Amino acid sequence: MKYKLLCFMLLPLSLFAQARKAEFRIHDRGVLWETMKDDGTIGAPDPVNRFQYYPSMDWPGGPETMVKDDQRSYMAGAGLWIGGYHEDGSLFYTENGPFTYVDQGTFYPLEVRNNFIGEPGYDPAEAEQVISMRLTTTHNIEVKRTSRAWSFPGNDNFILLEYEFINRNAGRVTDLFLGFPYLIRPSYQDFVVHNGWGDDFNRTDELVRYDDDYRLLYAWDDTPNYTLPTDVGNYWDDRSELRTTGYAGYALLQATPAKGSRFQPAVVLWAQLLNNERYFSLTSSAAADLYKILSGQDKSLQADEEAHLTPMMLMSLGPYDLAKDESVRIVLVEAVAGISLRDALKGLDAQPMLEDGEEMLQETIFAAQKLLAASYAMKKLPPPSPALQIIPVPENQSITLNWDPVDQSWVDPLTGSGDFLEYRVYRSSLAFIGPYDLLKAIRPGRATDVTRYFDTMKNKWIFEDNTISLGAGYFYAVTAVDAEGNESALTNRNFMPVYAIRSPAADALSVTVFPNPFRITSGFPVSGAENSIVWTNLPAECTIRIYTSNGELIKTMEHNSPFSGEETWDQLTDARQRPAPGIYFWTVESPVGHAKGTLLIIK
Repeated sequence: MKYKLLCFMLLPLSLFAQARKAEFRIHDRGVLWETMKDDGTIGAPDPVNRFQYYPSMDWPGGPETMVKDDQRSYMAGAGLWIGGYHEDGSLFYTENGPFTYVDQGTFYPLEVRNNFIGEPGYDPAEAEQVISMRLTTTHNIEVKRTSRAWSFPGNDNFILLEYEFINRNAGRVTDLFLGFPYLIRPSYQDFVVHNGWGDDFNRTDELVRYDDDYRLLYAWDDTPNYTLPTDVGNYWDDRSELRTTGYAGYALLQATPAKGSRFQPAVVLWAQLLNNERYFSLTSSAAADLYKILSGQDKSLQADEEAHLTPMMLMSLGPYDLAKDESVRIVLVEAVAGISLRDALKGLDAQPMLEDGEEMLQETIFAAQKLLAASYAMKKLPPPSPALQIIPVPENQSITLNWDPVDQSWVDPLTGSGDFLEYRVYRSSLAFIGPYDLLKAIRPGRATDVTRYFDTMKNKWIFEDNTISLGAGYFYAVTAVDAEGNESALTNRNFMPVYAIRSPAADALSVTVFPNPFRITSGFPVSGAENSIVWTNLPAECTIRIYTSNGELIKTMEHNSPFSGEETWDQLTDARQRPAPGIYFWTVESPVGHAKGTLLIIK
């Protein structure tokens, strides 16, 4: 391992942080989620905050807002470096991340285009999610970045990044190099459960490689390293789950030919960031020195291949000579691949499987190459996942799912056939990311399924899950499958767990009412519960009062249960009458706090 020692104390980079907060949007359709920002950077809004709360090469992805222990991000941030010479011979260099420094150029609003199958205007030759960024640097290089993501199996764990760099100077720019620095951190999975990972040389265990065949720069967690007696490894304290199960990296797919037909990428470098961070940022290094790193003239920080790192990874392309308004096009792909979460839950028994992730990552890059070669056009498509409504039914001790019949309107845009086969109902009792178990396959072409699961009056498919444990929270998804076996993604999952019956809350701060508004068509689609309105997150002892908009008390309910945090109203007043449509007010009074709110009833 090679690194340069510092002879003075470094000032924290936060002192040099730029004042502007970037606008960002999130790719959240596939298995890999990513945060795209308008200033050219990628990843969590605070790229140097180890406790990230937004997706940053997040795999398996989601939800959008994460608590610390949910974090599955494989990256601390990525950026964009641009350096070259103006026509007068002066050197220029701009830095947009991956640290806190961002060139103060001109930023334009992000453009987000959704292209979901089953919706009007769907284009099978475009991604499901497209996020476009445009900026102009302080040295008049315009940058356009278009990122694309898909949810379809086989194309769901990579994000394609198409860049265009345009010279907007009045004169020519020469020896232009375009750099893509990444702070890929598979071991941050360990950090969230074992504090202190990657912050000193004894706790640094990333390995980095470059694959010439795929032009792929990638890293993985070489665990456990056990260099300290207290080190644990790539798993929770009870060793019940491997935390880092994938290989993460980025690859060059296409690029405009460089000057002299130089093979691209021109520079591939990975270095030990610890004690070397100052050499990679304008906060503490000269532009001329950084240009030498960007152009490959200075490779003194290149780490040994077997060195355990907290890595700084750089891939740069060039040199390019551009006249006014000439441009360069570059296409990269971000990818993470590895063993499944279900295998990860085998704990240390799954450790030998981790090596398979390297080949899986290569297969993912190959899939991205094929899709790019096809100009993003899909060759096969599944039916769309239905919009899903999930309703707990406390009195039945069940959770009900209902959805509109996609099968009645589905026509494959590629074949023109309505080859719908079945819905598949999935459930996870662990997390939004799964693993998910198949509960039921429902076929519209099977008479017994239509009789049991289709409500002709409501024109909805209805599935009641009565195999749940009370007090447990669940995540659900329903996919659609065609006759060839093409299956849609789990894009309709609930972000927060659903409970049939919640345990009592410690206070009254989070009391909510559902469904609200109440409509006959959106009420409980279960016989005997059509009129139910439920108060949830209640304390064990409390009083619920319901008032008309004129302040008339129409219902009082006493809740007293050490086991349930829910109370159901059947929409009968204390006088045994049905309330009229309108706005109602409710209060909750308890020894541990009070709550109030409104309820809208629509008949």
